[in-house]
Amino acid sequence: MDEMLKAGLLPDEKILWRGKAEPFTTLDKTHKKRFIICAGIGLLITALVAVAYFAAVARGGLQAKPYVLLIVLLLCGIPAFNMLGDASKLKKMEYVVTDQRLIVLRDSLRPMPFKTIQEAGFRTDDDGHVSLLCGKDALKAKPDKWREICVVGQSAADGTDVCSRFVFYAPADLKGLKAALKDKLPII
Repeated sequence: MDEMLKAGLLPDEKILWRGKAEPFTTLDKTHKKRFIICAGIGLLITALVAVAYFAAVARGGLQAKPYVLLIVLLLCGIPAFNMLGDASKLKKMEYVVTDQRLIVLRDSLRPMPFKTIQEAGFRTDDDGHVSLLCGKDALKAKPDKWREICVVGQSAADGTDVCSRFVFYAPADLKGLKAALKDKLPII
C-alpha cells in the first residue's frame, strides 16, 4: 500500500494522518439485524423458488436438477455474503488525510478532494464506533450502511464535483484524525 500511496500522491501533497479502522466485530449489534434479515429473505425466496420448481417438475414429468436450487440459494444469499465481505475488506483498508484530500486505500487509491466536500460529520453507531461521514448521502445513511459506503467508495452527486458520500468507518486514532482535519472540512 505504501507504493500505491506514493504513486497516487499529487506532486505537492503532504500526508497529515494515516490510520486504519479500530477492531470491530463483523456481526455486531449494528449489523447483525440487517444480516439476519438479508439471510432470511434469501432463504425465503429460495424456499418459494424450490416449491415452484418442484411443482413445475412434477407437472411436466421432468427430472429435477438439485444444482438449480443451489444456484438460487447462492444468488439470494449475495446481500448477506456482501456484508461479511465488507467487514473483511475494511480490516485491510487504510485511511489517509493529506493537506488536500481524504484517501481510502485498499486495492486502489480512492481520493476525495476537500474542495468537493460541502458537509461532513462524525457519527456514532449502536456499538460505539465513531465514523467520519462526508456528503449528503453518507450523512443520511443508517449506521448499518456505513461499512458498505466505505468499501464501495466515494461518489459525486449527479455528475457534479460535489461529494455525495465518502466514509472513514471507525478510524482507530480518532483524536489524530480530528486534529488532521482541523479547518479542512465543514464538520456539522
